[in-house]
Amino acid sequence: MYFIALLFHFFAAAFWVGGMLFFVLIFRPVYKDKELSDVKTLLLLKIALQFRKLSYYVFVILLASGISIAYLKGYFEVYSQFSYWISPHGSIFLVKMLLFLLLLLSSILHDFLIGPTAFKDMEKGIKSDSRSRKYASIFGRINLLISLLIAVLGLAYSRGFTF
Repeated sequence: MYFIALLFHFFAAAFWVGGMLFFVLIFRPVYKDKELSDVKTLLLLKIALQFRKLSYYVFVILLASGISIAYLKGYFEVYSQFSYWISPHGSIFLVKMLLFLLLLLSSILHDFLIGPTAFKDMEKGIKSDSRSRKYASIFGRINLLISLLIAVLGLAYSRGFTF
């Protein structure tokens, strides 16, 4: 069971981080191509909505598989001890969980408030440097950075590294 939970956790994290990198490294440069000016807003909207829909399933998988991994590894016993949380191993786990909560909240803001406002601005023909579009871009990049940091901390935690 542990290995199955680990596989789900790994592939869900890979999907999430890979999807975020896809937006920054592949989609964004293509989006700026002048040949696509007639369809780029619609294309971005459709891709963003599909990724958003799948992302929240991924968050549930990450949470469920993470809890399963911790339970199957026997960590639930040490979670009740304050000394664990101030240890290097526990501190990494605590920071990783806080970053996950921050990522979840930031994603909700991006996906349901800032992003839709930016799309409305784009549909109205408001310039690409509008406040809502800048915020959507900033939140997306911050989410990518948080995701990469979570992945690094997850690897460090699972391998017993400390900082």
